[in-house]
Amino acid sequence: MSFDRLTWAGLTVVALGWALLFSSTQLADVAAGASARPTGGVSLNVAGIAQCGILSGFGIAILGTLQTGFGALNKFFQAVLARTAQPSSKAEAPQLAHQKKIIERGWVKDRAYVLFNDGSVEVETMLGRRRFPSLQEAQEFIA
Repeated sequence: MSFDRLTWAGLTVVALGWALLFSSTQLADVAAGASARPTGGVSLNVAGIAQCGILSGFGIAILGTLQTGFGALNKFFQAVLARTAQPSSKAEAPQLAHQKKIIERGWVKDRAYVLFNDGSVEVETMLGRRRFPSLQEAQEFIA
């Protein structure tokens, strides 16, 4: 599985958040020792900042993964639409010599189809009614 930049950035933020969370007590001790005044004044909640970083990083990583997934899904549907939009020579050729007659009606994987005398098949798909040169090509498309 490949991740895009946004997913990697989110996972990096998560890793930095965990590192900050694990070292929060040491950072608090170093900060207290470095300052001349007591820690009773304004102090940073390092553990809270680390937890926010972890959650934000996971959110960014999830957004990156969703973006990648939906991009692949979009490419798939564009390829399917481009493939079905191309006329096939056998099914789309003009039939001036004789009228197409229905030979058979049936079902292919819960989809209604109509078989014509020239061997072409018309199937109701999720993308609308489509015509295929043969029943085998229609089954391959639906499967």
